[in-house]
Amino acid sequence: MKIKIVIGLFLLYNLNTNAQEINIKLNGGLSGILYDSPVGDGELKFGGGLGVGYTHFFSNHWGIATGVDFMYNQNSFKLNDGTTISSYEVDDQTSAFEYQVTPKNYKEDQHFISFAIPILLQYRTMMASQTQWYLGFGGKVLFPGKQTVEASASELQLSGYYPDLNLVIDDLPSHGFGKVTNWQDKTTVSLETVFLLSVETGLNFKLKDNLQLYTGVYADYGLTDLAQDTPNNNIVSYSPSGLNAVEAKGVIGNKQIVEESRYFSAGIQLKLGFMLNKNKQEPVKTTVAEPKTEAPVVATKQPDPVPQKIVEVPATPAPAKAKEVTADQRAYIEKPLAFEQVGNTAVSPQLASRLDEIAAILKESNTTEVNITGYTCNIGTESRNSEIGMMRAQAVADYLKNKGIETNRMHLFSKGQNEPLVPNTSNTNKALNRRVSINLE
Repeated sequence: MKIKIVIGLFLLYNLNTNAQEINIKLNGGLSGILYDSPVGDGELKFGGGLGVGYTHFFSNHWGIATGVDFMYNQNSFKLNDGTTISSYEVDDQTSAFEYQVTPKNYKEDQHFISFAIPILLQYRTMMASQTQWYLGFGGKVLFPGKQTVEASASELQLSGYYPDLNLVIDDLPSHGFGKVTNWQDKTTVSLETVFLLSVETGLNFKLKDNLQLYTGVYADYGLTDLAQDTPNNNIVSYSPSGLNAVEAKGVIGNKQIVEESRYFSAGIQLKLGFMLNKNKQEPVKTTVAEPKTEAPVVATKQPDPVPQKIVEVPATPAPAKAKEVTADQRAYIEKPLAFEQVGNTAVSPQLASRLDEIAAILKESNTTEVNITGYTCNIGTESRNSEIGMMRAQAVADYLKNKGIETNRMHLFSKGQNEPLVPNTSNTNKALNRRVSINLE
């Protein structure tokens, strides 16, 4: 039921979001298994990965990110000298005994490949005109492949203790007991699927209209153990046929050696984000009427004039001369019209009151033409801001048209986030930049 709710919310956000992003990532840093062991020490080594992600933003600041990440992980483990690892085995005579392995300079080089599916809540906010700070936090499901173990020891002392006889056998090579020197072997060990806590943060830089570069750091930490619990598994196998057949088993599953095995990865990452805008509007097309040409006059012979009785007709009064716009009226008209809310393209009651007075002035000066230009702040993509600027200019023009101002006297433009009135360094300044200007020609 919870999964259905999550999927439903995902689809709802996807249908209503204004922007989506596809990204590819490259990261690198320490990546492997954090061991907690009373008899040895683990060491993380350098790993790295690639990923493909998808983010859908349901507001200017918040979004949900998912995708798939592939990682190469590696680390090492050294067992303390003098440590004896015991397990119970059965010899070739079907007698049970305690198998004891005492190594010197025992070391394992380990590596594995994994892939993870993240679900992160992402927050972003503007730091400068072309720079944002971002933060992602949430979880991942990690699916590890088998761990490859390359084990070595300068010496292995293999012994058998038979409790019924209270007898220790440590020098019977033909039955698998004795000393092995300069030993090496390789094996694979299965790992468990685990859940990770994940966080990432950094800066993203706008490279192009729909292209952004993310630079930052990340960290993933496992909530459960990667090891499959095999408490009776020794670090090497018992071979009743002789010492040459001894095989590596690995330390990770033995609770005598490893008490905890948590996944950990941290480092730096780079991402390229490709924005995909939804509901992109077609550019506004304007048409210019072609000037009419008069038909050529053809000379024809005129008949003789017929005498007419002259009747005096009262003269028609000349049309009233258009009134000139005063300096105060010009200043009033050209004062910016504020669209304070992000994404708002509707004429507010306050703007309507001003536009009523502007329309009255333009009616009196019935030959004056105006340029109407829409602007935005720097929140969002440049192409989307250009559309919103045009929508704001169109809203003002439509209002003036309804008040009797002829369409051919109004010329519409959009500057989007370009030519800000004040720097986009605060929310107050950004609100001032969301505006429409009317300029008299």
